[in-house]
Amino acid sequence: MKTTFALLSFALVYACSPYSPELGTTPFTCTGAGSDGPACPDGYACVPSGSASYCLVNGGTVPDAGAGVCADDSNLEPNDSITTAYITPVNGSTKSISYAGLAICPVGDKDTYKFMAAANQNLEAVIEFDPNGATLVGSILNSGGSSIASASPVTGMQGKIRAFVATAPAGIYYIQVSGPAMGATLTTNNYKLTITETP
Repeated sequence: MKTTFALLSFALVYACSPYSPELGTTPFTCTGAGSDGPACPDGYACVPSGSASYCLVNGGTVPDAGAGVCADDSNLEPNDSITTAYITPVNGSTKSISYAGLAICPVGDKDTYKFMAAANQNLEAVIEFDPNGATLVGSILNSGGSSIASASPVTGMQGKIRAFVATAPAGIYYIQVSGPAMGATLTTNNYKLTITETP
C-alpha cells in the first residue's frame, strides 16, 4: 500500500512539475521569486510587463502589446495618415533605413512613413513582428495614398512580411503599417521596419 501511494505521489508530482521542459513559448504570469523557490521554471525568466509579470522563455517577449507593454515610438507620432507621416531620410541618395522599437498600439493605431524615390528604383518594405502576437499588415502607397503593393508573408519566416514594387517612377511614396481587422483576438504588436530602394 505504501509503495503504491509513493508511486502515485511521484507520478502526480512529475506530471504536474512546473519545471517540465515542455511548457512551450506562450508566456504565463508569475508573481516574482518567493522564499519557496524561483518564480518561473528553468529556462524561463519572470519579466515585468505593464501591471503584470510574465514567465518568458529565454529571449521571448510578451506577444500582444497591451497597455503598458507597447514599444515607445511616441517620437514618431502622430503618423496615422499620409498628411502626418513620419519623414524618413530615404530620398533617392540615401537608399535604406531601419527602425526598431515601433508599435501598433493602441488598438486601431496606424503608422505611416514617407520617403522619396529616384527614377526606376525597386522599393521594398520589410516588417518584422512577434508571430505570437497580432498579425500586422503593411503596404507601399503612392503619393496620393493608394496602395500599390501589399505586404505578403516571407516564406519560411514567421512574423516577417514584405511589400515590393519594381522599377517605380521618381516621386513620393509611403509605407503604412497597421493591425489586423477589428474583431481579431490579438490587436496590437511591436515591430521593426526596413525601407530600401535599389536600382
